[in-house]
Amino acid sequence: MLCPTTRAAAISTTVLTLASALTVTAASALDHRDRPAAPERLNATADYGSFDVLTRRTSGLRAKITETDGTPVAGLPVKFTVADEKALLCEATTDTDGYAECKASPLPPLPVSTIKLLTGGYDATFDGNPRYAPVSARNSIGVDMR
Repeated sequence: MLCPTTRAAAISTTVLTLASALTVTAASALDHRDRPAAPERLNATADYGSFDVLTRRTSGLRAKITETDGTPVAGLPVKFTVADEKALLCEATTDTDGYAECKASPLPPLPVSTIKLLTGGYDATFDGNPRYAPVSARNSIGVDMR
């Protein structure tokens, strides 16, 4: 049989142990809650575009953005630029099917950028947000001389 002093000490030790465990568990839960979840990865594809010599405009600049399981993502801003440059061709937002498209955009103002566009193609880029990680795709530009 335990004497009252020993029983009190045992209860006190048990209470302290439980309190410590709860403190560690609560602190751990707060650490996980405070850390934002990593942005979800996306897939992007870009269609083959074209350059009309007569109108000096590009057309067919189109990109599709989906989640990794293939689900289209709507409402994402996409920038279309000359490949490996910041020369902006146009901007569009993905629709419910995940497509962002520039119907017709003028050529970049610098001749060097136009040459790079025709030889290197274009990039379609989503810069990312708290939910989705950045993603981009590249494709070529063909010349239409009709």
